[in-house]
Amino acid sequence: MSEEPSLVPPHTRTIVELGSGDCRLLEALAEKDPETVYIGIELDGEQCRQAKSRINLQNVFVMQGSFEDIVPRLPDDSVDGFIAVLPDPAFIDEKREDKWKPLYRAVYAKLKRPGAFRLVTEITDELLQPVSNEAFDRWSIWLVSAFHSVGFKVAGMTEGSPVEYSSRCIDQFRGDPERIRMATLDFVKE
Repeated sequence: MSEEPSLVPPHTRTIVELGSGDCRLLEALAEKDPETVYIGIELDGEQCRQAKSRINLQNVFVMQGSFEDIVPRLPDDSVDGFIAVLPDPAFIDEKREDKWKPLYRAVYAKLKRPGAFRLVTEITDELLQPVSNEAFDRWSIWLVSAFHSVGFKVAGMTEGSPVEYSSRCIDQFRGDPERIRMATLDFVKE
């Protein structure tokens, strides 16, 4: 596995995962799709080292660093898709919307047309009580509206996470679906 992404042929698709953790998801996707280049951006140096030593695929690249620093350096209109699975609340919380929107504006700028952004995120009750349908619906409407204001169109939204996705947190959250309600949103840049 290479340290940094290299120049790729123009026909090759590029998918970037923001906060790739142990890169388990990227590895699974890359095994099924060897023609696509997968780039994981992860701040945690130990997780990056473990992923680099474990993954032996030519189409997976792991970059250590902050995605707020790395994403803006990517060329505009160069990425086919972004994935963000359970981003830190600092990058999705309603109360901090003005802080995280610049990152997603950069993501939007880096996407090709058509480009896709898959977001798997969660809502919890501040008192760790079950999340009501009303609260989930209100949160979902806000989330769609927030990303629409960045420029994204919603291609789909489902409750839960994709069954083919697995990570330590996703697996843990699936065990408590009443108190931790996940949603998968597919956004597009047309």
